[in-house]
Amino acid sequence: MKDFKKYLNIVREIALTDFRLKYHDSALGYFWSLLNPIAQFVVLHFVFSYLFVTQVPKFTFYLLSGIVFWSFFYDATLSSMNAIYAKSPLTKRIYFPRNLIIFSSTLTALISFCINTTILWIVVIVFDHFSLNQFLIIIPFISIIFLSMGVAFIISTLYIYFRDSIQIWLVCLNVGFWLTPIVYNALDAPLPLKMVALLNPLGRILIMLRSFLVFNDFPSIELILTTLVFSILIFVFGFWLFNKHSAKIVEYF
Repeated sequence: MKDFKKYLNIVREIALTDFRLKYHDSALGYFWSLLNPIAQFVVLHFVFSYLFVTQVPKFTFYLLSGIVFWSFFYDATLSSMNAIYAKSPLTKRIYFPRNLIIFSSTLTALISFCINTTILWIVVIVFDHFSLNQFLIIIPFISIIFLSMGVAFIISTLYIYFRDSIQIWLVCLNVGFWLTPIVYNALDAPLPLKMVALLNPLGRILIMLRSFLVFNDFPSIELILTTLVFSILIFVFGFWLFNKHSAKIVEYF
């Protein structure tokens, strides 16, 4: 228990330090973390509202919720790979469980995610509606945290051995954006895209999120349980895989 508290403090301190340094001496500070998803939202909203008119109901909130959750997944996974390299000198000087690097980088992304999700919720309440169903967004919220950490552990393990894996992951993220139902409704998509979107755990998380937050609906229990359990299993597998290979960080960096 004593070691757990010590390591928890290490994760917290590294995450908070990284968060402060990220916006240190910046004129706009935290606003920079909002600028990218806002710009992405504005461009996509214009394209799919005026150029290629979408039939998705409540598209503004539908798109905004997708971008907020996608941005966290993007930041949490990519920053974890970068943290492996950035924190490698520290691993040579002092001993600590190497998985704390991934936990702390994910926590840094989680701070922004919590703020952005709160803003998203307020926007939906003010400009659309409020319902008790919206409190259930905690389920997709927890699911995407487990999924993001699990994927972060897996790709960070690959990065220990293959430096090019970070470039490959960037390509996967660019492709994954369009294979995830962020700008379109998975249930109305052509069958091949619909199947991919529904097999995509992030896509299933977004279906849950929008059901609770945007449409005041309740998805099937099967969807909720399978998505949550799968996200946890990805985390468990990624955690195990990274711990098995984490000692190689000192050797390969």
